[in-house]
Amino acid sequence: MVETIILVASFLTALGIIIASAVKVYKFIRKCEKWVEEQTEHSLDNYLSIKRLTIMSHEMPLSERIAAGEKYIKYGGNGEVKHKYEELVSFLPKETDIKNTLNEYFVRGDENEA
Repeated sequence: MVETIILVASFLTALGIIIASAVKVYKFIRKCEKWVEEQTEHSLDNYLSIKRLTIMSHEMPLSERIAAGEKYIKYGGNGEVKHKYEELVSFLPKETDIKNTLNEYFVRGDENEA
């Protein structure tokens, strides 16, 4: 009888330790998940800020400013910077295809890096 009580008590103790460990691991994973979400948000904010600076900079080539504008709008950028991007696009000749301009820019960019 005493052995049965000791066996049940040890089983319950082990079960309690396993559950407590599982709860701690779960809380740690949730904390890490929140940290990753926060870092992702900061990363997107930084990305949009860089694109915003590129679009507004008069020192940058027009094709680079337009490429940055495409990405800025794609990731949810809006407001005055979007209007500036639309203004930049209007500077292009009517027959110029924006996609071809962007493709030429990225091809030249790859050649310069090599």
